[in-house]
Amino acid sequence: MERIVFPDIEQTLVDYLTTQLTAASDTAEVLTQVPSPRPVRMVRVVRNDRKRRLDVEDREGRRGAHLILDRPRVVIECTDDAGGAAELVGLVRAVLTAAAPGYLGDVWCDYIEDVGIENDTDPATDAPRQVLIADLIVRGEVLA
Repeated sequence: MERIVFPDIEQTLVDYLTTQLTAASDTAEVLTQVPSPRPVRMVRVVRNDRKRRLDVEDREGRRGAHLILDRPRVVIECTDDAGGAAELVGLVRAVLTAAAPGYLGDVWCDYIEDVGIENDTDPATDAPRQVLIADLIVRGEVLA
């Protein structure tokens, strides 16, 4: 059986979104962990495969380690203390929608499915927050 290594999708998306937002003249910081002090405008990327899926691969158990495809579910939190969280999540959503099929940096992404957006206030800071959930299909690499 071949050994397949999958990309760190969180870091891949941090790098990709940073590049894309900078190209769009957006000042949001893209990260995986919230630093102290917290940025005024930020995008947080978190892989969360525990959020339930309802697709055929999960119902019929057809996913497995023998496949060269990884199907990460990512949660993308967009916050802006100036009230622009909805505009920021819209920009991130547009960037991701246009990304597949194609490369996210050096990682090939076959497909991105937008699962939806939730208007959610950050419980720690009461800052406005919009949460985007997306399912990706990305390719791994066979170890030599």
